[in-house]
Amino acid sequence: MSAITDYASLQTAVINWLHRSDLAAFVPDFIALAEGKMSSDIVARPMDVRTTLTTSTGNAYVTLPGDMLEMNRLILMTDPVYTLRYESPDQLSIDYPTALTGKPSAFAVIGSQLQLAPIPDTAYTLELTYQQRIPALSSTNTTNWLLTAFPNVYLYAALCAAQPFIMNDARIPTFERLYMQGIEAINSIDWYSGSTMRVRAR
Repeated sequence: MSAITDYASLQTAVINWLHRSDLAAFVPDFIALAEGKMSSDIVARPMDVRTTLTTSTGNAYVTLPGDMLEMNRLILMTDPVYTLRYESPDQLSIDYPTALTGKPSAFAVIGSQLQLAPIPDTAYTLELTYQQRIPALSSTNTTNWLLTAFPNVYLYAALCAAQPFIMNDARIPTFERLYMQGIEAINSIDWYSGSTMRVRAR
């Protein structure tokens, strides 16, 4: 497994394990499918990232990062800083039935956007902490934290994705078992203590 250090060596390993050099053109698809599955299955501290968002005067909506899986915390960067309260879209409409403007104190998540209430009366900076999808590997982004720490999980996930394509259903249980063993090992690490808010983007 130590030979798997980047995107190119991962592709080589997948080809070698499949014993199918004619599938080289499809291996990036297998890896991309694996990343989607791993993003759903893994819960780990390295997936938590911080970013800043800026509101617009008179606009209740702010676009969320495209790589967000779940929200952990949203802070209004005023003096003092203020943690915004999450509400469902229906509750937000009940609590703020008019186009009231001011300093936001609550938010809802609608699709890929935040809805703030009251509607911002000026430009505010928000600090968002969220759980990020596994950063996709590519020819320009050749590694990420998961490949560095757990190359075996990347490999087995890609091999799971490949089996239906090559119609080798008999191997699916074997690679899925190896994959799940790796996932359980990652998720069993004590990444977190206590409970946090989790708001999943839709």
